[in-house]
Amino acid sequence: MPEMWYSIGSFTFPSSWGAILASFFLTYLFLYFWNRTSSDWYSNAVFYFLITWKLSVIVVDFQTVITHPLTILYFHGGRMGYWLGILTALLYLFLKRGVSTSVLIAAWVSTMVFFEFVYRLLELDVLSGVIQFIINSTLFLLLLKKSRGEKREVWIVQLVVVFTLLQLLFQSLNEGFIFTTVTWTYIVVMIYLIALSGRRNHIE
Repeated sequence: MPEMWYSIGSFTFPSSWGAILASFFLTYLFLYFWNRTSSDWYSNAVFYFLITWKLSVIVVDFQTVITHPLTILYFHGGRMGYWLGILTALLYLFLKRGVSTSVLIAAWVSTMVFFEFVYRLLELDVLSGVIQFIINSTLFLLLLKKSRGEKREVWIVQLVVVFTLLQLLFQSLNEGFIFTTVTWTYIVVMIYLIALSGRRNHIE
């Protein structure tokens, strides 16, 4: 199903873009009031993701950029640029010291809870969005509670797996199960978080 498009002045964007930007902003606010230190590295990771996605057009369409340099202002690197942005953000978080795995997972889940909710609203699928938001929020609150317990590293890994599978289920119910960019993002980030948690536990 084609995405809905919106316009703000001369700027036109699909609903997924609006949902991504809104989820970044809302998660930043959540982290700022919940764990202010984490809002710093979160905003840095978002910045690296966005700037890589935007400037990747130089790599993806180098000849056009050389011929028309202003292309950088109006275009981005598309799907390849998106994945380069994801990899850049994940690499930054991997190298960043002092980032708790439990807080990182909470930031990721918060981002996707807001993304799914805003995306459904922008697609005018309000009922589905509200139901999904209630279920996701309940799971997210459980994650926050378990992230402070004695066995938090075990719990948060299990919860991120459950959360990911739940989103794939929602997608299959709403649109039929197909491998989209969002689907692969869920899978890739889940594997990354599990591997990161296991590595840090092994080091400790």
